[in-house]
Amino acid sequence: MADSIQLPVSIEKCPIVDALIEIRFDTKVNPSAVFGLIYGVLMQKYPGQVINLPILQLPEAVRNSDPALKYKPLYRIVNENVIIQIGPDVLSISSVIPYIGWESFKEHASEIIRQVITADIINRVSRLGHRYINFFESNILNQITMSFNMTEGYGIQNVQITTQVKDNDFDNTIQFSNSAMLNVNSPSQKNGSIIDIDTFKEYSDNYFLENIVSEIEHAHKTEKTLFFSLLKPDFIKSLNPHY
Repeated sequence: MADSIQLPVSIEKCPIVDALIEIRFDTKVNPSAVFGLIYGVLMQKYPGQVINLPILQLPEAVRNSDPALKYKPLYRIVNENVIIQIGPDVLSISSVIPYIGWESFKEHASEIIRQVITADIINRVSRLGHRYINFFESNILNQITMSFNMTEGYGIQNVQITTQVKDNDFDNTIQFSNSAMLNVNSPSQKNGSIIDIDTFKEYSDNYFLENIVSEIEHAHKTEKTLFFSLLKPDFIKSLNPHY
């Protein structure tokens, strides 16, 4: 863990295109009732349009038998500040983009999770996930601390790196690409580089339920420290950080 890094509070040229907090859980109720109960708890403070996700078109038997589909949300609620996705055993909260900032995002995510837990729907949280996807409109391969080498005589063009690192209690999956494409809400498409970090922790007891805010904060600090450790100091400076 790169404890020596001075972490900015924010950066002016914010590259965040997705920010997500997810919990996976064992439920106390019939799985088919989870969405209705969670929606009923949240609708007063977090009203929004409910969208059925495409996975609902698959038969329930198929969804239940495929491990890759087990923790996929079935419904989405689009609110002015956050996007909430709900499945029989998963709840995720994403910031709207432009990113609303960590303090606001943490407050909304913690409040949503607390409301759901207070409603006595969840028996145990088995996993916390905290993910950021950062997009840069250029090739930043020479601006990161990770390196990729080829045999002499070969030029490096499109680089994709996936690796996992452990930081104290959290595991982190890092994905980097210098040939990524970002689809935006316009006819145009942006090309550049992506740093995608998924920070997660699994639980065998009720520790998360008893330490919601501190665990979310710990996950964020772990991810943020790792992200800035991947960037060279001069590149961080070019993003206009605020300390």
